[in-house]
Amino acid sequence: MRCVYIGDSCLRSEVGYQQKSDTVQGFNFYAPQFQTVGATAGVNIQDIKLDFGEGDATGVDNIQILDEGGATLSTYFWMPADWFGGEQDGWVDEEGNLASLTLSAGQGVLIDIVEAGTTVVNAGQVVDAPTTITGVQGFNFIGNNSPVSINIQEVKLDFGEGESTGVDNVQILDEGGATVASYFWMPADWFGGEQDGWVDEDGNLADVTIAPGSGFLVDIVEAGTKVIVPSAL
Repeated sequence: MRCVYIGDSCLRSEVGYQQKSDTVQGFNFYAPQFQTVGATAGVNIQDIKLDFGEGDATGVDNIQILDEGGATLSTYFWMPADWFGGEQDGWVDEEGNLASLTLSAGQGVLIDIVEAGTTVVNAGQVVDAPTTITGVQGFNFIGNNSPVSINIQEVKLDFGEGESTGVDNVQILDEGGATVASYFWMPADWFGGEQDGWVDEDGNLADVTIAPGSGFLVDIVEAGTKVIVPSAL
């Protein structure tokens, strides 16, 4: 994995930094872990950096922005400053223009890496309040947007005036984006449970660690259901 950063609308003035280099070749699913300094919500795509060590950029490493169904809405390619007379390293669109894009708090993206071990680096403000994402019906690409690990039970659903159907679920992804495990939301009064929480297919409360920056899917039945991801502090 590596480091990507996203934040919440409520921040501390504290600044964090991370880099991770155990990237796999191909798709890496991430949620940025810090918010751009001074931003009101989210991270500027140009604040996500690639470091190739002794290697060189190929120009095909890319970030893909996904819609709620997982389809790619847009793609941005990493270009070093000396390519095409560019003034700086950065992400460009398909026409070679530097991208101007803010990723929203909690948003997951795909980073497609050519050379395994490429490092993704960034720094920014540390989230100090929970990130609340208002879900769409169907898949929502979200992630742990903090620089610390969280437990799946710390991710909460808020149905407002509605009720859980028991089929809202979290899906944990591998590096290619395939689902490797699913956990279902159960309110406390279902099946004699002692607490709201995520259960596995056998109805047992899940004990799963979600690493910093790791993305996951939340499959929502009713649009407007809120997903709450805990803060780092």
